[in-house]
Formats: sequence, C-alpha cells, structure tokens
Amino acid sequence: MENRILFGVMTIIFNSIGVPCFMAGKVKTGVWRIVLGVVTCGIIGFINEIMGIIMGIKILCMSDEEFAAKKDEMFMGVPCGKTVAPAAPEAEKTEESAE
Repeated sequence: MENRILFGVMTIIFNSIGVPCFMAGKVKTGVWRIVLGVVTCGIIGFINEIMGIIMGIKILCMSDEEFAAKKDEMFMGVPCGKTVAPAAPEAEKTEESAE
C-alpha cells in the first residue's frame, strides 16, 4: 500500500469488493465486504462503491506525506475495518506527560 496513486485508483474502482482492504493487509475485512455484498444482493456493495469513490478522490488529492501519515486510518465502507483508536487532543497529551 505504498503507492498512493495505485491505492486511490483501486479504491475508486474496486472498493465494493474489498480490494483496498486486501492491499492494506486487512484480509478479514475484505472477505466480509465480499460476503456482505453477496448476502445483501449488492446493496452493501453499492454503498461501499459510493464511499470508495469519495475516499479514492481524497487519496488522489493528498500529498505522499499525508498519505503515509494517514494510510492506516483510511478505510470507509461496511465493514470499515478501523482498528485505530481516536487520538487524544494535544492539550490532554501534554497534561498527561507532565504528571
């Protein structure tokens, strides 16, 4: 998933069947996307494809540095596969480190 252009284009075209998940190493999420797409007769696949178009355009508009910093947090769709906890605001981080 080091190539931003390839990942963005694959997200736009193949997000409904989980290809970006497989590229990022999240095989379980990719398989779930395929299964849910089949079980729901393509409804979830359609939703994932719309979300993939939006996310793919965002990826293609990013710089390489932004992509490298955010690549683990960039999953949209059902299921999304997010495992990253939300970051605490900077003010709380400095207070915790001072104690």
